[in-house]
Amino acid sequence: MRNPFLPCTILACLAAIVSTVSSSESVPPELPVATFFAEPEISQLQFSPNGRFLAALVPVAHRRNLVVMDLEKKTKLLVTKLTDEGIVEYRWANDDRLLFARDEGGQEHYGLYAVNRTGGVVDRLAYNGDQAATSRINFRFGGLIRRDRKHANKFFVLMYDSIRDRPDVALMDVRSGHYSVLVRNPGSVVEWLMDSNDVVRAGVGREGDQISVLYRDRDGEDWRTLTSFLAETRGWLPLAFDQDNRTLFVATNLEGRTVGISRYDPVTGRFLDSRVTDKTYDVISESYGTILTRSISREAIGVRYEAEKPRTVYWDPVYQRRQAALERSLPGMTVEQEDVSDDGSKIVVFASSDREPGVYFLLDKRLEQMAVTRPAIEPDQMAEMRPIQYTARDGLVIHGYLTLPRGRAAKQLPLVVNPHGGPYSIRDTWHFNPEVQFLANRGFAVLQMNYRGSGGYGLEFQQSGYQKWGLEMQNDITDGVHWAVREGIADPQRVVIDGASYGGYAAMAGLVFTPELYCAGINYVGVVDLPLHWNYTTYISPQERFLFNRWFGNAESLAVLRRWHDTSPVNFADRIRVPVLMAYGKNDPRVRIDQCYAIEGALKKAGREFELLIEKDEGHGFHKEEKNIEWYTRVDAFLKAKVLAAPKGKVLVGEPRVLEMPAAEGKQP
Repeated sequence: MRNPFLPCTILACLAAIVSTVSSSESVPPELPVATFFAEPEISQLQFSPNGRFLAALVPVAHRRNLVVMDLEKKTKLLVTKLTDEGIVEYRWANDDRLLFARDEGGQEHYGLYAVNRTGGVVDRLAYNGDQAATSRINFRFGGLIRRDRKHANKFFVLMYDSIRDRPDVALMDVRSGHYSVLVRNPGSVVEWLMDSNDVVRAGVGREGDQISVLYRDRDGEDWRTLTSFLAETRGWLPLAFDQDNRTLFVATNLEGRTVGISRYDPVTGRFLDSRVTDKTYDVISESYGTILTRSISREAIGVRYEAEKPRTVYWDPVYQRRQAALERSLPGMTVEQEDVSDDGSKIVVFASSDREPGVYFLLDKRLEQMAVTRPAIEPDQMAEMRPIQYTARDGLVIHGYLTLPRGRAAKQLPLVVNPHGGPYSIRDTWHFNPEVQFLANRGFAVLQMNYRGSGGYGLEFQQSGYQKWGLEMQNDITDGVHWAVREGIADPQRVVIDGASYGGYAAMAGLVFTPELYCAGINYVGVVDLPLHWNYTTYISPQERFLFNRWFGNAESLAVLRRWHDTSPVNFADRIRVPVLMAYGKNDPRVRIDQCYAIEGALKKAGREFELLIEKDEGHGFHKEEKNIEWYTRVDAFLKAKVLAAPKGKVLVGEPRVLEMPAAEGKQP
């Protein structure tokens, strides 16, 4: 088992990193792009309710399809043969029927489908979109909740039946798609919570800047408000019921800087105890952390959350002992009890790490390996991802990860700076990352930083990034580059900035606001024009409008409009001095294709060198296997030609100089 990365000074950290490169380590062979970006050979294993069958997703003709394994007969059957759009996720509806969802053309309009365990006809039950194909299909589908244990052919779902953007709870027939509403939305609820008897007992309401928690003791009673607080302030939200079907497990930051898990009695209105807290990391948040529940009764039994590395904490003694035994059996791995049969006799165990994409085991009296997700990956050839931290120029501590190419000393390496997307509520984590490992395999060090605004480090840290696009958020990225260069890890002549979505924005901002730092840039579905991005949001709900104004600023303010202009890379394309590679999906609902056309036109006008890939049937990122591989093949060729093959000292065009960012605080355009 590898030693965890312990807190230390920067110099000591660097010494520890360098010491991991053994002289006996050899440089691994260059692996094909498809090795990293082909679909996993297997994923999402789930037991049928009776525990006899095990379903999974497998790639067939480059698309994720459903396969069902009979654990008694030791047979398997491919039950779908989809060739246009693959399956995103699925659930067992009962022992004989499965439900699954898939995106339609990258537009994030998800269709709900059903198929029998034995294969055959695939039925389309519902669709989340604005266009009707047939009168038989309902178009108000909001998501799956869980199966109804009392009625084999029923499934609890969310439906936008009463209000377009506020879900009701309904019961759907898994053969016909017909549904009946069980709980109508009182007007503001965006999330519902069921107890162990499948009764909707709690809900989270959001109206503008106000959040409220609604509760009732039993079915049919009126809702009462347990708490109400302003969004983006301290408060608590319900997660699950305890085994007494009364006590709530809640996420709360009332007592500390980060979000922990406590128990709360809704009858007395008192907090009972604190179950899991972490001084540095949110235990659970909008995007991170998973409350773990028992398969039958559904009461909370533990939590899995992201610290410097993933952590699993069970308070149920049976699961706790089993988790400890599994971690001893699989040292150095992140171990998850991913699915448990209803009778508790069989468990799907998933083990992974920064270098191991994942191995599935079946625990049924003994631990037996079932499948490897990416058999072409040899973990010994992959690079170790190390948690690091550095201090930004204003004293804020920034956490992140440094991945060093295997078999090479950590000195004067070509570096890819890879800021994550989002940006808010999202963070980079310690896990097997195909893009990071692909870059390391090509000889690059990879630096990922959780700049201010990232999620998972407490509300104040996230809020410190609001309205700071191209400002302090960008400074955090710049300071990470300076750290890597100062410590001798990165060759200052061979630093690339590469990101997707907000990361694509950060890549373009880095090229225009700090052109002296980078020798090349990669922009994958990135925002480049902030006013244009705001124009897409005219249709959003009041709650989303509140968040948008907090995150970006109010468009009615002249100062905000000036800031948007001054931090939009599209307006400063003439400052770019190095080659740029870009890709966009024509159906992208998040970063519209107009962003692509805007930066394409600006780069052409400025006479700058760039390459552009537009995929007409993709959205916010390329999800079809062949398109994903095609994109990273382009990335591979770009980096080899523009960075690795370029003579040192000849990559940067023009005199290196520091340009003052046009939207620096207190400056006027």
